[in-house]
Amino acid sequence: MIIESLGKFFILFGSGIWLGGFIMLGFGVAPVNFGVAEQWQLEGENPRMPDQVVNYRTIGGELTGNSIARLNIIEAFCFFLIVIGIVIAWNKSSGSDKLRVIRTILVLLIGVLFYYYGVTIGGRLMELRNTVPIDFSIEDSALKSAEHLEFDRLHKTYTRVAGIAMVALMALFTTTIFDKESN
Repeated sequence: MIIESLGKFFILFGSGIWLGGFIMLGFGVAPVNFGVAEQWQLEGENPRMPDQVVNYRTIGGELTGNSIARLNIIEAFCFFLIVIGIVIAWNKSSGSDKLRVIRTILVLLIGVLFYYYGVTIGGRLMELRNTVPIDFSIEDSALKSAEHLEFDRLHKTYTRVAGIAMVALMALFTTTIFDKESN
């Protein structure tokens, strides 16, 4: 019984922290960074790329991008906790095999999605932000550089894929918390 509870704890703790971090990013970090930067009409110079046009969107994006990089570290740790919980769930003798299979599939899906949005897409977004002087004040697609268009496309994909991962995390959390088989 203690081992089963420990497995559930790891799954719930990992998925709960991950979901909470993502909610905080979407509700508390990104809109605040961009809102304050716009309200204060922040401008400046990018020390890595002095020729980049810097306005509030550049500054808000830089702050948010750095927050996302830190969130990715938390997400990786949460995934590790969830995997420990799933391994423990497979080593217990009670509960539903069907539910364990569903949770395992969800964890595999979450892992693949996280790798795709956090490492593959996130890495490219960071590379673009740190090496290409994109002018984020340009909003007309016809005037944007190829790198700026790539950044916009990747940003949309990142948001969609991360959203799908959050739905899968919520499903994992819900199936774990309401699992009557292991109580």
